[in-house]
Amino acid sequence: MALKYPNKRKRTGYWKRYERASIKDYLLVWNTILLLINEKEIPFCKAKSGRKPKLTKKECVAISVMYVYFDIDFRELEYLTALLTGKHLDHTNCVRWFGKLTLPYVDQLVFAVHQRILMEVSSQGDYIADASTLTCDRLVAREQLGEMVFEHVTWKMHLLVMYLWHVGLISVVSIFATPGNASESPILRQRLLQKERLIEGRKCHADKGFFGKKNIAKCKRVGLQANIVPKEQEYSDGYLKRYIRRDYDNEARKKNRGLIEGVFGGFETETDMKIRCRKPHHRDLAVALFGVKQNIRTYLRAIALMIFDYFAPTPNISISESN
Repeated sequence: MALKYPNKRKRTGYWKRYERASIKDYLLVWNTILLLINEKEIPFCKAKSGRKPKLTKKECVAISVMYVYFDIDFRELEYLTALLTGKHLDHTNCVRWFGKLTLPYVDQLVFAVHQRILMEVSSQGDYIADASTLTCDRLVAREQLGEMVFEHVTWKMHLLVMYLWHVGLISVVSIFATPGNASESPILRQRLLQKERLIEGRKCHADKGFFGKKNIAKCKRVGLQANIVPKEQEYSDGYLKRYIRRDYDNEARKKNRGLIEGVFGGFETETDMKIRCRKPHHRDLAVALFGVKQNIRTYLRAIALMIFDYFAPTPNISISESN
Protein backbone atom coordinates (compact mmCIF):
# COMPACT_ATOMS: atom_id res chain seq x y z
CA MET A 1 0.00 0.00 0.00
CA ALA A 2 1.60 3.26 -1.16
CA LEU A 3 1.33 6.45 0.85
CA LYS A 4 -0.59 9.32 -0.71
CA TYR A 5 2.14 11.72 0.30
CA PRO A 6 5.46 9.77 0.23
CA ASN A 7 7.52 12.52 1.85
CA LYS A 8 5.10 13.11 4.69
CA ARG A 9 6.20 11.89 8.12
CA LYS A 10 4.20 8.92 9.38
CA ARG A 11 2.34 9.58 12.60
CA THR A 12 3.20 7.70 15.80
CA GLY A 13 1.85 4.15 15.75
CA TYR A 14 1.37 4.07 11.97
CA TRP A 15 2.98 0.67 11.42
CA LYS A 16 1.28 -0.79 14.49
CA ARG A 17 -2.09 -0.01 12.91
CA TYR A 18 -1.08 -0.76 9.33
CA GLU A 19 0.15 -4.26 10.19
CA ARG A 20 -2.70 -5.09 12.54
CA ALA A 21 -3.26 -8.84 12.61
CA SER A 22 -6.55 -10.52 11.72
CA ILE A 23 -7.91 -13.81 12.99
CA LYS A 24 -6.41 -15.58 9.96
CA ASP A 25 -2.95 -14.32 10.96
CA TYR A 26 -3.42 -15.51 14.54
CA LEU A 27 -4.55 -18.96 13.43
CA LEU A 28 -1.74 -19.31 10.88
CA VAL A 29 0.97 -18.47 13.40
CA TRP A 30 -0.70 -20.52 16.16
CA ASN A 31 -0.93 -23.66 14.03
CA THR A 32 2.64 -23.18 12.76
CA ILE A 33 3.99 -22.89 16.30
CA LEU A 34 2.20 -26.06 17.42
CA LEU A 35 3.61 -27.85 14.38
CA LEU A 36 7.20 -26.81 15.13
CA ILE A 37 7.25 -27.46 18.88
CA ASN A 38 8.55 -30.81 20.14
CA GLU A 39 6.74 -31.56 23.39
CA LYS A 40 9.53 -33.83 24.69
CA GLU A 41 12.00 -30.90 24.73
CA ILE A 42 9.82 -28.55 26.79
CA PRO A 43 11.76 -27.94 30.04
CA PHE A 44 8.92 -27.80 32.57
CA CYS A 45 6.64 -30.64 33.68
CA LYS A 46 3.19 -30.52 35.16
CA ALA A 47 2.59 -31.41 38.78
CA LYS A 48 0.93 -34.75 39.44
CA SER A 49 -1.13 -33.37 42.31
CA GLY A 50 -3.44 -30.38 42.44
CA ARG A 51 -5.70 -28.94 39.78
CA LYS A 52 -4.94 -29.97 36.20
CA PRO A 53 -3.74 -27.10 33.94
CA LYS A 54 -6.20 -26.01 31.28
CA LEU A 55 -3.57 -25.85 28.53
CA THR A 56 -1.23 -28.53 27.23
CA LYS A 57 2.52 -28.02 27.42
CA LYS A 58 2.71 -27.15 23.72
CA GLU A 59 -0.07 -24.59 24.13
CA CYS A 60 1.77 -23.01 27.08
CA VAL A 61 4.85 -22.51 24.91
CA ALA A 62 2.71 -21.31 22.00
CA ILE A 63 1.02 -18.52 23.98
CA SER A 64 4.47 -17.31 25.07
CA VAL A 65 5.56 -17.09 21.44
CA MET A 66 2.32 -15.30 20.51
CA TYR A 67 2.98 -12.74 23.26
CA VAL A 68 6.19 -11.66 21.55
CA TYR A 69 5.19 -12.36 17.94
CA PHE A 70 2.25 -9.93 17.94
CA ASP A 71 3.71 -7.49 20.52
CA ILE A 72 0.72 -7.67 22.85
CA ASP A 73 0.47 -7.50 26.64
CA PHE A 74 -0.66 -10.33 28.89
CA ARG A 75 -4.19 -8.98 29.31
CA GLU A 76 -4.62 -9.07 25.53
CA LEU A 77 -3.04 -12.55 25.54
CA GLU A 78 -5.75 -13.66 27.96
CA TYR A 79 -8.48 -12.96 25.39
CA LEU A 80 -6.38 -14.30 22.51
CA THR A 81 -5.88 -17.59 24.37
CA ALA A 82 -9.63 -17.97 24.82
CA LEU A 83 -10.14 -17.22 21.13
CA LEU A 84 -7.59 -19.80 19.93
CA THR A 85 -8.12 -22.62 22.42
CA GLY A 86 -11.65 -22.12 23.72
CA LYS A 87 -10.24 -22.19 27.28
CA HIS A 88 -10.11 -19.19 29.60
CA LEU A 89 -6.73 -18.54 31.22
CA ASP A 90 -6.25 -15.53 33.49
CA HIS A 91 -3.45 -13.14 32.49
CA THR A 92 -1.63 -13.88 35.77
CA ASN A 93 -1.43 -17.54 34.75
CA CYS A 94 -0.19 -16.47 31.32
CA VAL A 95 2.67 -14.67 33.08
CA ARG A 96 3.36 -17.72 35.25
CA TRP A 97 3.60 -20.13 32.29
CA PHE A 98 5.70 -17.63 30.38
CA GLY A 99 8.18 -17.51 33.26
CA LYS A 100 8.55 -21.31 33.29
CA LEU A 101 10.43 -21.22 29.99
CA THR A 102 14.23 -21.15 30.03
CA LEU A 103 16.67 -19.28 27.83
CA PRO A 104 18.49 -22.47 26.66
CA TYR A 105 15.16 -24.00 25.64
CA VAL A 106 14.13 -20.95 23.60
CA ASP A 107 17.55 -20.94 21.93
CA GLN A 108 17.09 -24.63 21.10
CA LEU A 109 13.63 -23.87 19.69
CA VAL A 110 15.19 -21.18 17.47
CA PHE A 111 17.65 -23.72 16.09
CA ALA A 112 14.93 -26.36 15.61
CA VAL A 113 12.95 -23.96 13.40
CA HIS A 114 16.19 -23.07 11.59
CA GLN A 115 16.68 -26.76 10.76
CA ARG A 116 13.13 -26.95 9.37
CA ILE A 117 13.89 -23.96 7.17
CA LEU A 118 16.99 -25.67 5.77
CA MET A 119 14.84 -28.70 4.95
CA GLU A 120 12.59 -26.54 2.77
CA VAL A 121 15.20 -24.44 0.95
CA SER A 122 18.84 -24.66 -0.06
CA SER A 123 21.35 -24.38 2.79
CA GLN A 124 23.83 -22.33 0.75
CA GLY A 125 24.76 -19.21 2.68
CA ASP A 126 27.07 -17.46 5.11
CA TYR A 127 26.81 -16.62 8.81
CA ILE A 128 26.57 -13.11 10.26
CA ALA A 129 27.05 -12.16 13.92
CA ASP A 130 25.92 -8.95 15.60
CA ALA A 131 24.27 -7.52 18.71
CA SER A 132 21.76 -4.76 19.39
CA THR A 133 20.45 -3.00 22.49
CA LEU A 134 16.80 -2.92 23.55
CA THR A 135 15.10 -0.60 26.04
CA CYS A 136 13.00 -1.83 28.96
CA ASP A 137 10.08 0.07 30.47
CA ARG A 138 11.75 0.15 33.90
CA LEU A 139 13.79 3.07 35.24
CA VAL A 140 16.98 2.93 37.28
CA ALA A 141 18.54 5.79 39.23
CA ARG A 142 22.19 6.75 38.88
CA GLU A 143 24.31 9.70 39.92
CA GLN A 144 25.48 12.12 37.24
CA LEU A 145 27.39 15.32 38.05
CA GLY A 146 26.23 15.21 41.66
CA GLU A 147 22.56 14.74 40.75
CA MET A 148 20.37 11.67 40.64
CA VAL A 149 19.00 10.98 37.17
CA PHE A 150 16.68 8.23 35.96
CA GLU A 151 17.31 6.25 32.83
CA HIS A 152 15.71 3.20 31.22
CA VAL A 153 17.15 -0.24 31.83
CA THR A 154 18.70 -1.68 28.68
CA TRP A 155 19.00 -5.28 27.52
CA LYS A 156 21.09 -6.71 24.68
CA MET A 157 20.23 -9.20 21.95
CA HIS A 158 23.12 -11.30 20.56
CA LEU A 159 22.45 -12.96 17.21
CA LEU A 160 24.09 -15.39 14.84
CA VAL A 161 22.08 -15.59 11.62
CA MET A 162 22.47 -17.36 8.30
CA TYR A 163 21.79 -15.57 5.03
CA LEU A 164 20.37 -18.03 2.50
CA TRP A 165 21.57 -16.84 -0.91
CA HIS A 166 19.17 -18.64 -3.22
CA VAL A 167 15.97 -17.40 -1.60
CA GLY A 168 17.17 -14.16 -0.01
CA LEU A 169 15.98 -15.10 3.49
CA ILE A 170 17.62 -14.71 6.89
CA SER A 171 17.35 -17.46 9.51
CA VAL A 172 18.51 -17.18 13.13
CA VAL A 173 20.92 -19.95 14.17
CA SER A 174 21.61 -18.93 17.79
CA ILE A 175 20.40 -16.16 20.08
CA PHE A 176 21.32 -15.02 23.57
CA ALA A 177 20.25 -12.20 25.90
CA THR A 178 22.26 -10.23 28.45
CA PRO A 179 22.01 -6.91 30.32
CA GLY A 180 22.75 -3.95 28.06
CA ASN A 181 26.31 -3.33 29.25
CA ALA A 182 27.56 -6.86 28.48
CA SER A 183 30.46 -7.35 26.07
CA GLU A 184 29.68 -8.96 22.71
CA SER A 185 32.81 -11.00 21.98
CA PRO A 186 32.63 -13.46 24.92
CA ILE A 187 28.98 -14.23 24.05
CA LEU A 188 29.97 -14.92 20.44
CA ARG A 189 32.66 -17.41 21.48
CA GLN A 190 30.84 -19.09 24.36
CA ARG A 191 27.17 -19.06 23.29
CA LEU A 192 26.67 -18.40 19.59
CA LEU A 193 29.41 -20.35 17.82
CA GLN A 194 28.30 -23.91 18.59
CA LYS A 195 30.02 -26.37 16.26
CA GLU A 196 27.12 -28.82 16.09
CA ARG A 197 24.87 -26.08 14.67
CA LEU A 198 27.24 -24.82 11.97
CA ILE A 199 28.09 -25.95 8.44
CA GLU A 200 31.85 -26.13 8.00
CA GLY A 201 33.59 -24.08 5.34
CA ARG A 202 31.17 -21.12 5.43
CA LYS A 203 32.20 -17.57 6.22
CA CYS A 204 31.28 -15.79 9.45
CA HIS A 205 30.90 -12.03 8.99
CA ALA A 206 31.07 -9.57 11.88
CA ASP A 207 31.79 -5.89 12.43
CA LYS A 208 34.78 -4.16 14.05
CA GLY A 209 33.50 -4.74 17.57
CA PHE A 210 34.27 -8.45 17.20
CA PHE A 211 37.77 -8.04 15.74
CA GLY A 212 40.40 -9.91 17.76
CA LYS A 213 42.58 -13.00 17.84
CA LYS A 214 40.25 -14.97 20.13
CA ASN A 215 37.22 -14.54 17.87
CA ILE A 216 39.17 -15.37 14.71
CA ALA A 217 40.67 -18.46 16.34
CA LYS A 218 37.26 -19.59 17.61
CA CYS A 219 35.79 -19.34 14.09
CA LYS A 220 38.59 -21.53 12.76
CA ARG A 221 38.12 -24.12 15.54
CA VAL A 222 34.43 -24.57 14.65
CA GLY A 223 35.25 -24.86 10.93
CA LEU A 224 34.26 -21.38 9.74
CA GLN A 225 36.20 -18.80 7.74
CA ALA A 226 36.37 -15.68 9.88
CA ASN A 227 35.58 -12.50 7.95
CA ILE A 228 35.60 -9.91 10.75
CA VAL A 229 36.12 -6.27 9.78
CA PRO A 230 39.53 -5.08 11.07
CA LYS A 231 39.78 -1.80 12.94
CA GLU A 232 41.41 1.11 11.12
CA GLN A 233 44.80 1.06 12.81
CA GLU A 234 48.25 -0.41 12.34
CA TYR A 235 48.89 -3.82 13.91
CA SER A 236 52.25 -5.17 15.01
CA ASP A 237 50.90 -8.63 15.79
CA GLY A 238 51.90 -11.05 13.01
CA TYR A 239 48.75 -13.19 13.40
CA LEU A 240 46.40 -10.25 12.80
CA LYS A 241 48.56 -8.86 9.96
CA ARG A 242 48.44 -12.22 8.14
CA TYR A 243 44.67 -12.40 8.67
CA ILE A 244 44.13 -8.94 7.17
CA ARG A 245 46.44 -9.63 4.24
CA ARG A 246 45.38 -13.21 3.36
CA ASP A 247 41.98 -14.09 4.85
CA TYR A 248 39.87 -10.94 5.10
CA ASP A 249 37.53 -10.50 2.12
CA ASN A 250 36.19 -6.95 1.99
CA GLU A 251 33.99 -7.60 -1.07
CA ALA A 252 32.19 -10.46 0.70
CA ARG A 253 31.74 -8.21 3.71
CA LYS A 254 30.04 -5.55 1.55
CA LYS A 255 27.57 -8.11 0.19
CA ASN A 256 26.66 -9.84 3.45
CA ARG A 257 27.57 -7.93 6.60
CA GLY A 258 24.74 -5.35 6.51
CA LEU A 259 21.98 -7.90 5.92
CA ILE A 260 21.50 -8.57 9.62
CA GLU A 261 20.41 -4.96 10.05
CA GLY A 262 17.22 -5.94 8.26
CA VAL A 263 16.35 -8.16 11.22
CA PHE A 264 17.00 -5.39 13.74
CA GLY A 265 15.19 -2.90 11.51
CA GLY A 266 12.08 -5.09 11.46
CA PHE A 267 12.07 -5.35 15.25
CA GLU A 268 12.56 -1.59 15.57
CA THR A 269 9.68 -0.86 13.18
CA GLU A 270 7.27 -3.11 15.07
CA THR A 271 8.34 -2.67 18.70
CA ASP A 272 10.65 0.37 18.64
CA MET A 273 13.23 -2.00 20.23
CA LYS A 274 11.35 -1.90 23.54
CA ILE A 275 10.27 -4.74 25.83
CA ARG A 276 7.75 -4.69 28.68
CA CYS A 277 9.09 -7.03 31.35
CA ARG A 278 9.73 -6.47 35.04
CA LYS A 279 11.86 -9.51 35.89
CA PRO A 280 15.33 -10.02 34.34
CA HIS A 281 14.42 -13.64 33.52
CA HIS A 282 11.35 -12.49 31.59
CA ARG A 283 13.49 -9.98 29.68
CA ASP A 284 15.84 -12.77 28.63
CA LEU A 285 12.90 -14.81 27.38
CA ALA A 286 11.27 -11.90 25.53
CA VAL A 287 14.53 -11.08 23.74
CA ALA A 288 15.20 -14.72 22.83
CA LEU A 289 11.65 -15.18 21.53
CA PHE A 290 12.41 -12.47 18.97
CA GLY A 291 14.58 -15.12 17.33
CA VAL A 292 11.66 -17.55 17.23
CA LYS A 293 9.51 -14.82 15.70
CA GLN A 294 12.07 -14.16 12.96
CA ASN A 295 12.45 -17.85 12.15
CA ILE A 296 8.71 -18.51 12.01
CA ARG A 297 8.37 -15.70 9.49
CA THR A 298 11.27 -17.08 7.48
CA TYR A 299 9.73 -20.57 7.62
CA LEU A 300 6.37 -19.30 6.32
CA ARG A 301 8.12 -17.41 3.52
CA ALA A 302 10.12 -20.50 2.61
CA ILE A 303 6.90 -22.56 2.42
CA ALA A 304 5.31 -19.87 0.24
CA LEU A 305 8.32 -19.86 -2.11
CA MET A 306 8.25 -23.65 -2.34
CA ILE A 307 4.53 -23.62 -3.23
CA PHE A 308 5.08 -20.83 -5.75
CA ASP A 309 7.90 -22.75 -7.45
CA TYR A 310 5.83 -25.93 -7.54
CA PHE A 311 2.82 -24.33 -9.21
CA ALA A 312 4.71 -21.83 -11.38
CA PRO A 313 3.87 -22.36 -15.04
CA THR A 314 6.64 -23.73 -17.21
CA PRO A 315 7.44 -21.26 -19.99
CA ASN A 316 7.02 -22.48 -23.54
CA ILE A 317 10.17 -21.83 -25.47
CA SER A 318 9.88 -22.35 -29.20
CA ILE A 319 13.10 -22.82 -31.12
CA SER A 320 12.77 -21.76 -34.70
CA GLU A 321 15.12 -23.42 -37.09
CA SER A 322 17.34 -20.97 -38.87
CA ASN A 323 17.57 -21.30 -42.58
